[in-house]
Amino acid sequence: MDYKGCLTYIQNLLENSPLIVLGSGASIPYGLPSMNDLATEIKRHEMEFNKTEYDAFCENLSKMNLEEALDATNLSGESQGLIRKIVWEFINERDLYNFKNIASDSSSFAISSLLTKVIQPAPNVAVVVTTNYDRNAEYAADIIGATAVTGFEGGIIRKPELPSDRVRNQRIRARERTVSIWKVHGSLDWFINSKGEVVSYPLTAKIPDGHAPLIIPPGKDKYSTTHGEPFRDIISQADTAFSNAGSYLCIGYGFNDEHIQPKLLTQIRNGKPIVVLTHEATASCKQHIINEGVSKYAIVECAAPDKTRVSANGWNGEFDGQFWNLSEFIKTVW
Repeated sequence: MDYKGCLTYIQNLLENSPLIVLGSGASIPYGLPSMNDLATEIKRHEMEFNKTEYDAFCENLSKMNLEEALDATNLSGESQGLIRKIVWEFINERDLYNFKNIASDSSSFAISSLLTKVIQPAPNVAVVVTTNYDRNAEYAADIIGATAVTGFEGGIIRKPELPSDRVRNQRIRARERTVSIWKVHGSLDWFINSKGEVVSYPLTAKIPDGHAPLIIPPGKDKYSTTHGEPFRDIISQADTAFSNAGSYLCIGYGFNDEHIQPKLLTQIRNGKPIVVLTHEATASCKQHIINEGVSKYAIVECAAPDKTRVSANGWNGEFDGQFWNLSEFIKTVW
């Protein structure tokens, strides 16, 4: 297939406003840490861990990835809590730095451009499902003037608005334009207090006294923890969104998560189209899409510094440009 035909093919897959899946690869371009970065940060806190547990973790980490190493290490509840705290502090610091950059100049923030593309057609609704803790989806919703539906009330990016007809009309439009953001592994803003109450404090720089971060760090704990609230309801909302969507656009998602995959895979196996943007498609991505005979798909990945590889049902090719990158994808394809 030639270049023009490739772009048309991808556009046709996304002609129904797609549900957006944001994986860690969607946040790394904005300075958020990778799994390798998290592993390095955890190791940096050696003196805070039980030595036996720390040594076992490091030995496992030398042979496997972070999630596998955490699964293979018999960590105490205290160590698990410490890892949750380390992960929250490290990601939160990077996220707040990213927020400062967005506040200074949001013109290059591709996620907000993406939401604008998805939300333009009626009924002015976009849906994001993400395994990330960061606030990028919320920032993007505020930037485009949409109401973020997260299961919690409140907003982040605000401007002064005195009462007027114009302001009232803007508020009506904002209520009509909604972005549902289902964060299946929790959020930097979510905490549980000493009374067991779930609360949300946007943009806090430190964990409030008497609170614990309500995020699910990598490892086996993430599947047992989600039986409680608010995770159970959030995952239920995500499942419903996957069932109702007409198509899917996955950005930086590696297809390695049981909270997202069952509903998504069922839908694409039944013929709903999917487009995957990624720097490099994981083995799991290829297994679930290419090897299992999904009929309507495009995997768009980096082939070389200025080349993009597209794999689809029955054909593949390499093309000039970096439209595997979200910013370039929006300019070139959409």
